[in-house]
Amino acid sequence: MISQHEEVARQRVAEQIRAAELRAQRNEYRETLRAEGHGSGPRHELAGVLRRLADRLEPQPRHRRTGLSVVR
Repeated sequence: MISQHEEVARQRVAEQIRAAELRAQRNEYRETLRAEGHGSGPRHELAGVLRRLADRLEPQPRHRRTGLSVVR
């Protein structure tokens, strides 16, 4: 029988492994896109920078609409 401390440690390690696997999958996906010529270049980089800036400025994330803004 394992102690509560050991169970908590086991769960944390499992979470770290899952997070590392997800990062590896995302990186692999990005590399695949780059190899195919998608998602590279200055426009893509600029879009990423602007997205991160908007995330920092907005207090709460909300759905990003595409296209021109429409007055309601």
